[in-house]
Amino acid sequence: MTTVAFRDGVLAADSFATDESCAIQVRKIIRLPKGDVAGGAGPLSEVTQALGWLAKGGRGAAPSIDGANILLTINGVLHLAASGWPAVPVKGYAAIGSGAQGALVAMKLGCTAEQAVAAVAGVDHCTGGEIEVLAYVKPKRTK
Repeated sequence: MTTVAFRDGVLAADSFATDESCAIQVRKIIRLPKGDVAGGAGPLSEVTQALGWLAKGGRGAAPSIDGANILLTINGVLHLAASGWPAVPVKGYAAIGSGAQGALVAMKLGCTAEQAVAAVAGVDHCTGGEIEVLAYVKPKRTK
């Protein structure tokens, strides 16, 4: 599956993806309009559709994420869409995917989101590849 972790405004994810016929590296986190960030874990087709929909401002019908979880910020506040919409606010740090438990422990012990994903990559066979990191960027005020 994957590991996506969020802490202190920073979202991190591994890039390893597998199915019955291939093992590839993919992008699991994206920058959203207005400086927000989002990432997903679960079936690649569902995650890809959800991230694409969010990148376009969430306009139109929301895609199905029955088997996926999406972490995203809305105006810098962390939210979770767990197997469906709408996303709900989350307090503190969070992690999703096959390595979520390990990442949560790592963050509880003081690791950053990126360090947590790296730690899990050493023990979760579904987490690996390059680690991508995106930070929420507060929009600049225009006059």
